Amino acid sequence: MCQGGGPHYYAKGRLVGTTGDDIAIISRGKDLVQRTSQIAAEVQAARSPVSNRSEAPGQVPKRLALVISHLGPGGAQRVVTNAVEVMAGRGIDLHVMVFTDRPDAYPTDPRATYHYWLPRRDREAVDFDTDGTEEIAAVQSPKSAKAGLRKLLRPLAPNQVAFGIELFRISAWIRRTIQAIEPDAVLSFLTQTNIMTVLATRGLRVRTAISERNDPRLQRHRPRVEFLRRIVYRRADAVTANSKGALDALQAFVPREKLAFLPNPLIKPASSEAIDYGAPTVVTVGRLVDQKGIDVLLAAWAKAGAALPDWRLAIVGGGPLEDELKARARDLGIEGSVGWHGQVSDPFPFLRGAQFFVMTSRFEGTPNALLEAMSCGLPAVVSDASPGPCELIGACDAAAGLIVPVDNPEATAEAIIRMARDETLRRRLALNARERAGAHEADQAIEVWLRLLHCE
Repeated sequence: MCQGGGPHYYAKGRLVGTTGDDIAIISRGKDLVQRTSQIAAEVQAARSPVSNRSEAPGQVPKRLALVISHLGPGGAQRVVTNAVEVMAGRGIDLHVMVFTDRPDAYPTDPRATYHYWLPRRDREAVDFDTDGTEEIAAVQSPKSAKAGLRKLLRPLAPNQVAFGIELFRISAWIRRTIQAIEPDAVLSFLTQTNIMTVLATRGLRVRTAISERNDPRLQRHRPRVEFLRRIVYRRADAVTANSKGALDALQAFVPREKLAFLPNPLIKPASSEAIDYGAPTVVTVGRLVDQKGIDVLLAAWAKAGAALPDWRLAIVGGGPLEDELKARARDLGIEGSVGWHGQVSDPFPFLRGAQFFVMTSRFEGTPNALLEAMSCGLPAVVSDASPGPCELIGACDAAAGLIVPVDNPEATAEAIIRMARDETLRRRLALNARERAGAHEADQAIEVWLRLLHCE
């Protein structure tokens, strides 16, 4: 697809431009300083401000650039695809910038333009903003690039050097692409992408907003990422999160006046299809990674399933821990009552067929899966690890579910058994769930987005 040369960007699979000659990743010490200087010069050369678009005001729609590492499985990715669908319907000129070569997990809207960074095939692929453990090796600004990058990279192994250089080059690509698009505003998602986007837009006349989609207190990155987040985030025009608790955490290093709540837009498909599980079913939806605590759920189900022999547990999602978790289910003797349904682009049929929802995550922002379950009228059992899910569930008479301590299989099992045996409780919580999810209805949520971005 890419015949040598530099990184390219595509609009709906059609090559619409190139962004410079490709530079090979180098790992030997004597070449590092020379190559680092070239990369620093590349970013510095791109520091001229964006020119105003030639069209007169009012003759063209607002233009918005969204930056995200990939559109594969993930909550932020689903948020972006939902937001694109709603904003495109309002006539916004949308440009989505993606720099990790990974298959799309959700349908992409043909009314938007997609710009892809395509790495050379002989270069080791690097994943960004996946499970919160990646390392940034970058600098605070292009102005200090040469000295700062050399200092940061000196003790690193060759593969870490390559990682840092690649990340720095992506910042330059983000800047050049934004200059070519000339958007009215830029919105990026997830920590490392946010850092690169803020660096890339320094000096450009464009409103730059960034979005945390998880719990900053618990989602720990490597030290360089944590350091850069604290230095760089405050330079954005707006820093957003999808829970009040996350905004409270961000106040530790972002001025309060720059913080804003950015709700997840909820889109329910027109179809009313429901999976027939053949038995009363508890369902969870999420990637099979440590964050989601599926190991805790399996341990809880070993106890709850024994007390509920007619019930089943459905796990919807895929991920790197799938084989390990299936082996754990076998060890616990529960494989006969657990169904594994893999990664799906539309979880709603699986939700509609269930009696209630369970989420045992170790940290979350505002989880789409929980929102979608509540919109289907499912009460929920959720862990109290992060503020986001607890804010959604609520408390007292308005509660939409039961909240249990994080990493506590016993308490989770007790809540599952209680929910399964008390149909009256489920009905009452279900009514509250639908009502509470309504606050995230797509059109209402996107109004908040557009006001924040000055794109009304």
